[in-house]
Amino acid sequence: MIYLLLSILFSTLTVTYFKIFEIKKVQTFQAIIVNYITCGIIGTSFSDRAIWHPDVMGSPILLYTFILGFLFISIFYCIALTAQKISVSASMVAAKLSVVVPVVLAWLLYQEHITWIQIVGILLSLAAVYFISRKEQSIHQKGWILLLLPAVVFIGSGSIDSLLNYLEKTFVPAFSADEIVTCTFIFAFILGLSFFAYRSQKGAEKFELKSVYWGIALGIPNYFSMYFLVKTLGSFPATFIFPINNIGIVVMSTLIAFFFFKEHLSKINMLGMVLAFIAILLISLS
Repeated sequence: MIYLLLSILFSTLTVTYFKIFEIKKVQTFQAIIVNYITCGIIGTSFSDRAIWHPDVMGSPILLYTFILGFLFISIFYCIALTAQKISVSASMVAAKLSVVVPVVLAWLLYQEHITWIQIVGILLSLAAVYFISRKEQSIHQKGWILLLLPAVVFIGSGSIDSLLNYLEKTFVPAFSADEIVTCTFIFAFILGLSFFAYRSQKGAEKFELKSVYWGIALGIPNYFSMYFLVKTLGSFPATFIFPINNIGIVVMSTLIAFFFFKEHLSKINMLGMVLAFIAILLISLS
């Protein structure tokens, strides 16, 4: 259970940095790229053996971590775009409602048992995430292409969680959690750097030095959020982990935004907090 709490803690710190980036005018995509190489360095340092050893190079896990790395960099960027072009609320709701995807797949593919109490808890968790993330101000109508962004975030975030669950069940303990996570982060860095190099060549984006140290600061909690999530999946079923993990992140990030960034909590937000605690209780009891 301590792994789950640590994953929620470090994930919340990661979300908090995106709020800081907005205040400090940090180039988010550049910081994300630096964040991933930071994660790769941390994972390589902590690993008991070389990340790119022959067992990894000759295993299908290499392809899966490449796909996961692509999802990491692209969905992270889509979350940032959704927050900037539509609203922060839309990005958070889309990302956290995606809990439905890995839970349903775990039930269908791995026959993980779901009780009626747990189903009620999951439904309450979806309502909780929506109410906590909802803001009083209305969202102006956008172009139809921009309105697709939340759908991309929803599907992509759910796919990431589902693929992480699959890798844990298929390749652990042959490969450790730090090997899986580190390979994924390195691929995300390579893909992100390639995209940035292309944009720079076209003159669409210029490098900013402050993105480096902010990216390093982001990478430390980001690595451990994924590392402890994979470790947790080895001890508990996904139908238990993902709802509590997502609710915990939303609740903690909302509290931090209230106390440190002075964001207003409406009555609807408070209702969401209450529903979240009830949902956690029901899912835990089940």
